[in-house]
Amino acid sequence: MSVNADKVLIVEDSVELAEIILAVLDAMSLEGHHATHGTKAIQIIQEHDPDLILLDLGLPDMSGWKILEEIKGADGSFRVPVVVITAHDDPANRLIGKLQEVSAYLVKPFTPDEVEDIIRLALH
Repeated sequence: MSVNADKVLIVEDSVELAEIILAVLDAMSLEGHHATHGTKAIQIIQEHDPDLILLDLGLPDMSGWKILEEIKGADGSFRVPVVVITAHDDPANRLIGKLQEVSAYLVKPFTPDEVEDIIRLALH
């Protein structure tokens, strides 16, 4: 990893789950940010330019897919790896994810070791 810690944004409405992921990031010496709502996530993305986004699909104000749509914009120049966090590991979501070029899926429930493994793969 670089001298400056990689920045990871967790977009997850479950504060308890986000705290577990933040603890994993801390143990990996990564800088973690957390948003519980899509509008806040978009703001953090614009302000902090994360190196990786862990994105829950089911949020109170908008879907994770809508967030991706918003941040990618019309020019499609957004190239930050995105790992989808979901309880719904169904073919329809997998297809949308493939079309949206997501890096990987974390299917709930998952372990801290699974989080660490997927983050390492996504960042390298």
